[in-house]
Amino acid sequence: MAGIGAPRPDPVLHAWEGFVNRNVMPGPKVKEGILASWLRCRSYGVNPYGGTGPVVDEPVLRAKIEANRQFISIARPFMEDLYRVAGAGFIVVLTDDEPVLLEVVGDPAVSRRAGELNFVPGARWNEQAVGTNAIGTALAIDAPMQVCGAEHYCSLHHPWTCSAAPVHDQAGRFIGVLDMTGPCELVHPHTLGMVMAAARAIENQLRWEAAVREVEISNRAFRATFSSISEGVLSVDSGGVVKQVNAAAARLLGRSETDILGRPIISFFDESNPVARSLLQRREYADQEALVVTPAGKVYCTSSARAIMGSEASAPGMVMTLREAKGVHRLVHKIAGHKATFSFDDLVYCSDAVKSAVTLARHAAATPLNILITGETGTGKEMVAQAIHNASQRARGPFVALNCGAIPRELIESELFGYEGGAFTGARREGRPGKFELADGGTVFLDEIAEMPLEMQVKLLRVVQERKVARLGSHDETPVDVRLIAATNVDLAEAAARGDFRKDLFFRLNVMPIRMPALRERPEDIAVLTNHFLKDLTGRLGKRALELEAGVMEILLAYTWPGNVRELENTLERAACLANDVIRMEHLPDPLRVAASGKETSKAQGITGPDEGLRLKAVEKEVIMDALDKSGGNISRAARTLGIGRNTLYRRLRDWGVNTQQAQGR
Repeated sequence: MAGIGAPRPDPVLHAWEGFVNRNVMPGPKVKEGILASWLRCRSYGVNPYGGTGPVVDEPVLRAKIEANRQFISIARPFMEDLYRVAGAGFIVVLTDDEPVLLEVVGDPAVSRRAGELNFVPGARWNEQAVGTNAIGTALAIDAPMQVCGAEHYCSLHHPWTCSAAPVHDQAGRFIGVLDMTGPCELVHPHTLGMVMAAARAIENQLRWEAAVREVEISNRAFRATFSSISEGVLSVDSGGVVKQVNAAAARLLGRSETDILGRPIISFFDESNPVARSLLQRREYADQEALVVTPAGKVYCTSSARAIMGSEASAPGMVMTLREAKGVHRLVHKIAGHKATFSFDDLVYCSDAVKSAVTLARHAAATPLNILITGETGTGKEMVAQAIHNASQRARGPFVALNCGAIPRELIESELFGYEGGAFTGARREGRPGKFELADGGTVFLDEIAEMPLEMQVKLLRVVQERKVARLGSHDETPVDVRLIAATNVDLAEAAARGDFRKDLFFRLNVMPIRMPALRERPEDIAVLTNHFLKDLTGRLGKRALELEAGVMEILLAYTWPGNVRELENTLERAACLANDVIRMEHLPDPLRVAASGKETSKAQGITGPDEGLRLKAVEKEVIMDALDKSGGNISRAARTLGIGRNTLYRRLRDWGVNTQQAQGR
């Protein structure tokens, strides 16, 4: 639109009259963009003698103003500046993307005259509604446009000149039009340029504020992420001073955030730790064990540090993470399988003897007390220990087992309690946690506890009493929350009486004693266990079904099973591998066949009662000594051949007064 004034030169007005009245195409006096708009307006059916803009309802206008509140607030200062430069006789208009007028700034007199055409907030000013005009045509071609006098398609607009430029947001989307309107005689050739410059300034401000919002959102997201990370995170400047700390790090360090900020990072670490040296030298490291100093004592953590790189490849600071070793250990246990797999439902039995032991174990599981499981090798002591763990409140924690008889004496201390880096020749530089630290929050199972050296029993007693552990090579004690379950095939009370085991440790361990009966004491379980193992082997070995030949079960029931349940399982597994679908007498190992043969001979000779028992023991000794001969005195190989445990074989030899060294030299 343009204000009241002299009409445009006659050639344009003449061309307009010929176009709208006689359908005569104008000559070169009409700009190409104007002619294209006239043709569009004719196709829309716009009345060339009209030009009053339709106005939206008030609620619609309020909704549009609210939706464009930021756009209006950014554009208003530029609109006011534009009006001050243009002076009286002009109005500056802002529209949305439809385009509906949202804001009008300028000369009140011009605003009143323009209002006669509904050129007011709420008016829709596109080509379809009011014909060729700078606002609607700029929208149609998405480019700056100036329309003067008779270039307007509607005659009511001929006294006006409009200069408009589209406005885009930071993503390049069209969001509205900035327009300056006034009378034809007041318009300067540079008017459109001023409007274009103001529109670009609005776009730049929109982009700048969008960038600021993005930064603010990123900062809020960073702060929220920084605070919610479960690991402790600290950032330090180039001088090693803490600049940021999250809540997890503050909890781990046992201090408030304000007490941490501004302090040297090195003040929170034990100076002897390799991590402290790395921090002093500003060196990056990954997954290193760090000894953190807190008001409550020292805490083992896993730490990593990365440099914050500057614009010139410099390192203005570092970011480091801290995670308490307990949490890391729990994750390692999940991955490495340090967990109990058996429950009480997995135990197979029907005898009253085992039923009583399991009942006691269930009661023990509900308590925090130490437990001592006794019984011969192969009776299932570790299965019961795992079942107790899984039925206890520590079921979600780790289950860490250690066979005290399988670890060399010189290594058992480091295995149990861990060690600091360089504590002994061959030690890892970063140190290593022991079983008690690894089992924190769970259960430590010490099998063959009677094999533990006396000097280690003293240290174990202290850990059991104090619930603290000191690594080899360190004086710092770390609290540990573990439940101890010990197992042995030795009479510990008798060993303690002989001085082979510390009495005070025995009393500490023997709080809840559970005895697992030998298989020969519960012969009714042999058939139940046999059926269970055969069913399991059928699936594992891919056989259709495994059955026992007539007479084989009698042999199994009559055998004394010195290796207990483990020997029975090994026997059936060996026989199943040799058999097709039916396990026969010849598939059984020599000890069972010899024992069965000896028993038949005894019956044929009328030997019964104690004499028969003596005969069976003699046969057993003969079979074992024969196995030793065939293995060249190798105890482990002979035990595997016999299907019994190595400790069981050692015990049998001691019972017979056979020196194990002599046996190995046979």
